[in-house]
Amino acid sequence: MLNKDWISHIEIYSDEWKLARLGKFTSSKMHNLTTKKPLTKEGVSYIYQKIGELVTGQTTCGADDNIENEDVAWGMTHEPSAIQEFGKRMNIKYLVVGKMIHEPGSIFSSTPDAIWVINSSITRENHYNVATVEVKCPNRYHTFIPLYQCKTPADLRNNNSNYYWQVIDQMDNCNASIGYFVTFHPLFKPSNNMRVIEFKKIELLSEFAFLKQRKKQTLEIFDQLRAEFSA
Repeated sequence: MLNKDWISHIEIYSDEWKLARLGKFTSSKMHNLTTKKPLTKEGVSYIYQKIGELVTGQTTCGADDNIENEDVAWGMTHEPSAIQEFGKRMNIKYLVVGKMIHEPGSIFSSTPDAIWVINSSITRENHYNVATVEVKCPNRYHTFIPLYQCKTPADLRNNNSNYYWQVIDQMDNCNASIGYFVTFHPLFKPSNNMRVIEFKKIELLSEFAFLKQRKKQTLEIFDQLRAEFSA
């Protein structure tokens, strides 16, 4: 269940949104922390980057997500159509898009491309039962076709583990029991221009336990560095 108070109303990609992400570990980069061996060079570098952002209040050039290159620009252009088509195929009337999810006091956050609010909790006031949606619209055919051929979370992990862990972490941050990975290409025929992969937490409990352990290790290191640089 997602606490409604964890849903930010900051406009995505705005200066305020970028500022809110400083010092926070995001789902799109979680793959740096979920490698087979803990604390790889990439993982440690990511932790250093985030502690630096927290201490200085600034990011460093090129360190954050690049939203300027051609592939990402293409994806951002066609993402709204992909979300609309996903909703149509899934018979979902309303999807919440572009909302950063952040539990107060946490160093972890997510901005799923969309959130499906399935219903309100009967037993927990101010909580929603939600599913997360991550959409990828690769421009290049040699990227789209292998993603389209993936049919299960395991297939996606074998093809692109970065995307796999992004979905897992979004679900974790949103306390969602269901997550969706969607890949879409507008130039292909409607019969084969979209693949939807459903993630069910109940079938991936070991992965969520692994993620929780890595987050715990990350928090321990982060807190040590925060104390050192706050002295």
